[in-house]
Amino acid sequence: MWVWMHEAAPPDPAAVAALAVQQRVTEAFVSVPWGGPTPATHDQVAALRGAGVRVSALGGDPSWTTGADAVTWMQRATAAFLFQGVHLDVEPWTRRDWAGRERELLDGLARTVRDVAARTDLPVEVDLSPWLAEAHPRQFGDIVARADAVTLMAYRDRAADILASSAAARRAIAGARKPYRVGVETGPVGDPEPSAGQTFADDGRTVLERELAAVTGSLAGDARFAGVAIHDFEAWRALQP
Repeated sequence: MWVWMHEAAPPDPAAVAALAVQQRVTEAFVSVPWGGPTPATHDQVAALRGAGVRVSALGGDPSWTTGADAVTWMQRATAAFLFQGVHLDVEPWTRRDWAGRERELLDGLARTVRDVAARTDLPVEVDLSPWLAEAHPRQFGDIVARADAVTLMAYRDRAADILASSAAARRAIAGARKPYRVGVETGPVGDPEPSAGQTFADDGRTVLERELAAVTGSLAGDARFAGVAIHDFEAWRALQP
């Protein structure tokens, strides 16, 4: 699951660890600010690792398709040896200048993933929207090739839609022989446009568990499938039954 460490009010480490244990979470992506781990980051990582959860440093900004900012962030985030992986959430397709620059920005993301991976011995995972595999197959493939693993943000609230929307991306990842997770949303969705069909926020925990069981059952025979990722801790905990 994603765990966003909001500066003004970071989540309680004990609560995060408790949910992770309850829901059998094996890995948490814990956000690290630009300046590096804070005391709150240390407390959160300690609680999760104490509960047997693997922890990756989570970071990203849509501007990280140019320059060396991602490498600088990664080096600060991992300097204290807190983490067991690096998780990049850059999402250049959310930029205001995305239209007309799609290929350029995705090529930049591929370079960013390459540069980060070259400067760390930790595995580097990257968040990608599945539709990129159909709209920009070459660039999608280049990014996947440079990462150690991919999380597909297949933000739909029914198993059939999750599987259908991620099918092309999963085929591309299989060709690259990389592991992948299927990510789903449990919080409000308002960008680029609100859609109840993109999140489990209005469905509740029972529906989430039912649909994810169907997804994992369908993908059980895929050796590259590494499980489901939930966005994010706070929204997941707040889900109604």
